[in-house]
Amino acid sequence: MPISKETSETFIREKMLKEGLSEAFVSDFLQKVDLVRKGENGIVTWSEVGDLDPKTDEIHFSEIQKSYAPNPISLSKLVVIKLNGGLGTSMGLEKAKSLIPIKDGKSFLAVIAAQVEYIRSLCKIEIPLLLMDSYNTQKDSQQELKQIGFKQNLTSSFLQHKVPRLTTEDLTPVTLSNPMEEWCPPGHGDIYFTLVETGILDELLSKGYEIAFLSNGDNLGATVDPHIVSYLLEEGIDFAMEMTPKTLADKKGGAIYKKTVNGKFIKYELLETAQVPKENEHEFGGLGKFRTFSTNNLWINLRSLKKRFSEKDFSLSLIVNPKQVEGKDVIQLETAMGSAVGNFPKFKGIIIPRDRFAPVKKTEDYLVRRSDAYVLNEDYSLTMAPLRKEKGLGEVLVTLDDSYYKKLGPFDSLFKAYPSLIFCEELIVTGEVEFDQFVEIVGKVKIENRSGQKQKLSSLNKSRFENETVVL
Repeated sequence: MPISKETSETFIREKMLKEGLSEAFVSDFLQKVDLVRKGENGIVTWSEVGDLDPKTDEIHFSEIQKSYAPNPISLSKLVVIKLNGGLGTSMGLEKAKSLIPIKDGKSFLAVIAAQVEYIRSLCKIEIPLLLMDSYNTQKDSQQELKQIGFKQNLTSSFLQHKVPRLTTEDLTPVTLSNPMEEWCPPGHGDIYFTLVETGILDELLSKGYEIAFLSNGDNLGATVDPHIVSYLLEEGIDFAMEMTPKTLADKKGGAIYKKTVNGKFIKYELLETAQVPKENEHEFGGLGKFRTFSTNNLWINLRSLKKRFSEKDFSLSLIVNPKQVEGKDVIQLETAMGSAVGNFPKFKGIIIPRDRFAPVKKTEDYLVRRSDAYVLNEDYSLTMAPLRKEKGLGEVLVTLDDSYYKKLGPFDSLFKAYPSLIFCEELIVTGEVEFDQFVEIVGKVKIENRSGQKQKLSSLNKSRFENETVVL
């Protein structure tokens, strides 16, 4: 016998309230569940996906730097917010991803703190750093900030919500052998609701903060640029997304588009991979329709955000994410931070160089950032090495055998020494290969271990590989 809507909602409400989640948040989640019950699946209507106009919807970073001077008064209105709720489970981690070392012995979080301290010392203003943590990351991250001596007057952390995973069959909370797996993050779009509900938004506004710079904690290219702050305030921009030209390495990046119905512009929207119809995935992942993708470095006017919430006129696109946990089919209801663009008509896409986008989602990314292909600059931004850029080389394309390198533990045991990738175009490793000595990888190199047993790279008696396939 199918479970009624009322019974499903009762189960969800009881479970969420028992965890201490607020009535307002529970009601918001139940509205999303009801959308799914009515057939909402988060998939867009492809004919409504219209192109941005480069002349009116976008501005180049170089133009902002040329036309809008840094201003201490503007900078005093800025707050930096980093998404720090991720455990890096895709890399096999069980602690905050931001705590693993990334460069010069520093963790992601230590580098972020150094970035903020650098801009503070430069402008003699205490720009606050706020972390949106999860229950799994808050304690360890706060310990790390304390250990490195990072201080500020404002709180440096607030907790994102969690929501129950629901059974696909009847939209009731799933019951699992591991109770922690019954919950999931509601997506980084939760940041807006959390800022409002915790009172942090009102506190920031009362202290004179007007602009928030939001970005992922694993993207160390996302540093404060004073020119952008001046631009946003002088031009009265409500919401800006940093966007960068697509490459072959960017098949999954979300994109801003104009929702257009019968030729009429409705609003700006963010399109994520999970929202693309199956038959249009090739078009979304290609380099044709979408010239750029969204980096999730975004800037938002806090007064405009407060106004939309006060008018009860703030909404985010729903992402319905199907998963299988402990053999059970479940859905996760999520929202993306960038989809807030739909609430603000005064939007601009800022076309940025690749330097402001250096995320770490997989061990392949981690290898590239840890290698000499990337450097930590004076301002503690992590960017591609100047020598690599001088040679006109783009992103390093790395493919590591998932059977041996997907998780960080085995990855670390196999990379005793990081190779030089500064002149590498592409590196493919198949089989279990231990990088037990320093080597240079130049051009396109493929290393294959066909032996069925772990092999050391040193057995090849070579320290340089260039445009070749080697077999162990």
